[in-house]
Amino acid sequence: MSFEPKDEADLLKHPLFIKWISGSSVELDDYWNNWLKKNPEKKVFLIRAKDLAESLSWKEQHRMPTEDFSRIKDNLMLYHAKQAQYQEIDRSHFRHSNSMKKWWLPMAAAVLVMGLLVLSYFEIGDAEQGKSQQVDEWIVKKVPKGMKKVFRLPDGSQVTVNSDSEIRFPSSFEGARTVELEGQAFFEVVKDPDRPFRVKSGQLYTTVLGTSFDIGAYPGDKGFHVAVVTGKVAVRTDNGVSATIFPDEATFFDIDDQSLTKGTYDYDQLIGWKERILKFREESYQHVFDRLARWYNVDFELAEGVEFPGKYSGEFKNESLENVLKGMEYSLKFTYEIQNGKVRISNKTSNRPGVE
Repeated sequence: MSFEPKDEADLLKHPLFIKWISGSSVELDDYWNNWLKKNPEKKVFLIRAKDLAESLSWKEQHRMPTEDFSRIKDNLMLYHAKQAQYQEIDRSHFRHSNSMKKWWLPMAAAVLVMGLLVLSYFEIGDAEQGKSQQVDEWIVKKVPKGMKKVFRLPDGSQVTVNSDSEIRFPSSFEGARTVELEGQAFFEVVKDPDRPFRVKSGQLYTTVLGTSFDIGAYPGDKGFHVAVVTGKVAVRTDNGVSATIFPDEATFFDIDDQSLTKGTYDYDQLIGWKERILKFREESYQHVFDRLARWYNVDFELAEGVEFPGKYSGEFKNESLENVLKGMEYSLKFTYEIQNGKVRISNKTSNRPGVE
């Protein structure tokens, strides 16, 4: 536990870190979770190094045999052993400022590590296949506020993406079936026991074989969820907490305390958006206005002195923004004005402002 990395490059040169990201185990998970508890200030390095290493995806994207991938790891081990001699490089050869050195040296080390990975793999490819395989391009689908869209994935799976969300996936699922999500989406996954379907959404990693489920992971939200409709889903967090959920169950991840809980869920509240049902159940008013902003492509502005204590509950089905605000206005006793894509909320007065 005496390992003290100064940056991402140091982590990428640590043998146990390479072994962990290439094939996790209970022992390695415990080692790095305990290390992180003792070195919380290093968390940003670990996350960046892990994301960098996983983004390469050599084994999966190139359908690389296990023995070939092991040779890549061996090259990294060799690099680690030779690191001492690299540190003897005369820094006087660099004519940059001190601040530039601090930025450049760790980056150069990380690039060198990636270079060893690339060189190792393509040497293997040349020897065994005669030519390298082309990396699949990643497709990015963005859905703006006020809209919802359905996309078909390369394996035939279908994903319905909610407003103000983005989904990223490779042009081919010849290797692993991996998708990245920011926002909310409902997945209907084609069953394939030999190739698990994985979704990375913020700090959550969801793995399935064939099922239908919803993920809500908007950047900036205080909590994420994974709700299962059919099949079985495994959910894991960045900090090593995991859970398996079944139909009518959901996991709820709290961003502040990094906790993962499991329980039943309200379908209309979490997944009703697919049928244009907007349901709030004991939700903070900030979250309510955030959801309305994404749903109707507007911005909310609260006048000075406007406060809404407690939580809000309400349900609307295929209603216009005007009707939703009228329903809230009655119970919360506020007035509103819609103009140029902005909704201004004010305390109720004797004369209600006009609505455009």
